[in-house]
Amino acid sequence: MTMEDLLELLDEAWDDESGFLGKLRSGEFDPDAGEAYVALLSRIPPVGETVSSDLVRLIWFAPMFIEWQVERAARNEEEARQLNRIATQVHEAVSEILGIP
Repeated sequence: MTMEDLLELLDEAWDDESGFLGKLRSGEFDPDAGEAYVALLSRIPPVGETVSSDLVRLIWFAPMFIEWQVERAARNEEEARQLNRIATQVHEAVSEILGIP
């Protein structure tokens, strides 16, 4: 499978009508499509072969990590609000870098 084929299949996963992620976005869970998506992900070569794995490793998880830490790290409502704002900004920045399907 070429990288072009792989990217096309990954893009199709976001299709609102037939893609696993597109359907999920609409509130429809298709277990078979989910299993197919996991199988597709297993066919992706290591990131270091296509882009810098260090770049992806260092940025992709940051937005979720920040959101998960709000309850633990914020000492009051104001800090929670500020940290949530920063989490949103980090998510937007990473989305600009990596793109949104």
